[in-house]
Parts: sequence; C-alpha cells; structure tokens
Amino acid sequence: MKVLTIDSKRRLILPGAKPGDCYAVHQTGGGRYELAKVITVPRNPKPKPSEIDALLASAALTSRMSSEQLRNLTREP
Repeated sequence: MKVLTIDSKRRLILPGAKPGDCYAVHQTGGGRYELAKVITVPRNPKPKPSEIDALLASAALTSRMSSEQLRNLTREP
C-alpha cells in the first residue's frame, strides 16, 4: 500500500493522474475516501457570428399574414 501526504495547500498527487483530470470524492466513513474519475462530455462549440447572421436572415421575424387576417382570426364575430 502506497502512502501519500497532503501538502500545505491541501493537495494530493495521485500516481497516474494527469493535469486537468477530475475526480469526485466521497467520504465513506471510518477515515476512508473513495475517488471516482469524472469524464467530461465535450461541449458544442460556440456559433460563429457569420452562422448567427445566416440564422437570423433565414428566420421569419415578421408575421406572414396581414393584420386584417390576424384580426379576423382573433376577434369574435
């Protein structure tokens, strides 16, 4: 069994761990801790300004019916 020591900044160096690795820590009781490696899911990239402009150009930002048609649909006779 290998013994590891916490440094003054409360860090522990795990053998085989790489910079940027994430671990979930669970205290099981009796002074024992359980570590589980957390695997992150890659996020979708941010849309580029040109892609946003294209979406806005293709979107219907105005009504496709006239105000008279809308009035006829929404008013009671």
